[in-house]
Amino acid sequence: MIYRQTFICIFLITLISLSSKALPPRSPAGGGMLRLDETHDFVATAKAWFPDEAFEGLTAEAWIYFEEAPEPSTFWSIIGQEGRFNLVIHGNRNTLGAWVYAEGAAGSLTSGGTPLPEKEWIHVTAIYDAGAGMGFNGKGGNWCCPGGHLIKSDKPLRIGGIVPQDPERSRFVGDNVKLRGYIDEVRISNVVRYVGPKWEVPEGKFRVDKRTISLWHFDEAPGLIQFKDASGNGYDLWRSGVLAVEAENKLATTWAQLKR
Repeated sequence: MIYRQTFICIFLITLISLSSKALPPRSPAGGGMLRLDETHDFVATAKAWFPDEAFEGLTAEAWIYFEEAPEPSTFWSIIGQEGRFNLVIHGNRNTLGAWVYAEGAAGSLTSGGTPLPEKEWIHVTAIYDAGAGMGFNGKGGNWCCPGGHLIKSDKPLRIGGIVPQDPERSRFVGDNVKLRGYIDEVRISNVVRYVGPKWEVPEGKFRVDKRTISLWHFDEAPGLIQFKDASGNGYDLWRSGVLAVEAENKLATTWAQLKR
């Protein structure tokens, strides 16, 4: 019996040790992180994300970590909203790509610069001001088409997974496949927050200010399916679109019952 208990203890310690080694270190922002893979493929809002806003500018930023790049001729979606904007990692050169619809015209740009580093946390940024630009670790910018408005969209906002794209409009070349890696501290602002070619990378947790319209820290306990929007605008994220739709339907049903 003693030997059996000792074996079980050693096994559990080894298992915990292996599990902890499989996780990346904490991001520079600290706290928790969102794991994305074939099973945990994306999180999304349960409702349309700012459907009636015609933004003059947007900045989407996050800390991300991945161990290997997407395969050539594929790309991973980091942050996006169908019909409005998308930030991706493209497998052909392992670089960032940004895409936006502004005033009826679609514009896309894939950086041809330095490949994204693997097995380390990097701060990625998408900048939208009618045109589209991007950068990482404080370098990049938007040099195209300032002015105008981003078009409206009645779709949820999605982090990870596959953001649907209209095949008849401009889009990235290759297949959109599921991101495999980790994401922390996603913030979206209703202004061009960074002006290239260089800027200061935020230190610590992203903060809410008057320009912040959505912010997720991903500090929730493991196993939870809901991630709170710290901006106060109520755009919580849910694990997978099915769970998001189910949550929305349950809320609608509960509200209808309360009104009776």
